Amino acid sequence: MNKSQNNADHAASIRLNSQPSARSTRRVNRPGVAALAGICALVLACASRATQAQSFPSKPVTFVVPFPAGNASDVAARALGEELGRRLGQPIVVENRTGATGTIGASFVAKSAPDGHTLLMTSTSFAISTALVANLPYRPTQDFEPVVQVGGSGGMLLIVAPDFPAKTLAEFIDLAKRNPGKFNYAHVGRGTIQHLTMEVFLSMTGLQIQPVAYKGSVQAITDIISGQIQVMFDSPSSSASFVDGGKVRALTSAADARSVRLPSVPAVPESGVAELRDFRVGGWVGLLAPARTPAPVIKRLNEELVSIMNAPAMKQRLLQAGLEVGAPHSPEQFGRFLQADMARWQAAAAAAKIPKE
Repeated sequence: MNKSQNNADHAASIRLNSQPSARSTRRVNRPGVAALAGICALVLACASRATQAQSFPSKPVTFVVPFPAGNASDVAARALGEELGRRLGQPIVVENRTGATGTIGASFVAKSAPDGHTLLMTSTSFAISTALVANLPYRPTQDFEPVVQVGGSGGMLLIVAPDFPAKTLAEFIDLAKRNPGKFNYAHVGRGTIQHLTMEVFLSMTGLQIQPVAYKGSVQAITDIISGQIQVMFDSPSSSASFVDGGKVRALTSAADARSVRLPSVPAVPESGVAELRDFRVGGWVGLLAPARTPAPVIKRLNEELVSIMNAPAMKQRLLQAGLEVGAPHSPEQFGRFLQADMARWQAAAAAAKIPKE
């Protein structure tokens, strides 16, 4: 008799024993049968996950980017996807699912099969949304598994047109104080890092500058260049090339020190503005998977991507896009970072008195 027949006979025996006669009812251990059934289900589930991990990837892998093309997350997804696809033996498809400050794409991934074939390449807005969105269509800490932190985008840049009269951060604050309500600032949607950074900045300085919403950084920067909008906080990943080309001028970087990417831009501590001594805002890009994705799949993705990111050529490519690759992050380290970042943005939103909507 073969092994499968033995298993079948054993399963049949369990089924028969779970239907006792009237004379044996008192001797049947019903909780024991239920426990055995639970153990069997658990074993089957574990076996299924192990099989998924061994066969991964069995088809193309999709990086869902919840922002438009050209965003730091998009650039990272396309740059890393090329090499990752070669290593995995399956193509990496980058799909931009935009809208609602990143929550549409995130919601799609949260509801996707947890097999490693659909992943979310997201950014700081994932953490910010927990501070500003009242009813998220997913649970940030329960519906996702952290895979890897790709890098940081450095301190947010306060940019103006090249001919703007203020040449330093201190001069800008003085000018804005003398002209309350005269200037407008651009952002790319409520709850984005551009929006929240400026609101925190205004709450710390007491300035009155009016918001104007745009669909993307490029459109906003175009209007800054033309003078229709006076100022904007933007991430280096979006605006560094405009700074390099002299199309806009960065008054400061909201970081502790000057960035490797833009060494000519002074950091906030250099401004000497007392109100901003604690003003530090920077972005990040990272990869998430749906909850319950098998641990071996997460581990392989993390190890492959860390190896790819730390290759000198890739580091330079990401740096040109405004992303500085830091020390390698395990999934657990990235998870702890996410928890801390969400708490930070919730505190910032509360300090700036920005309610959830």
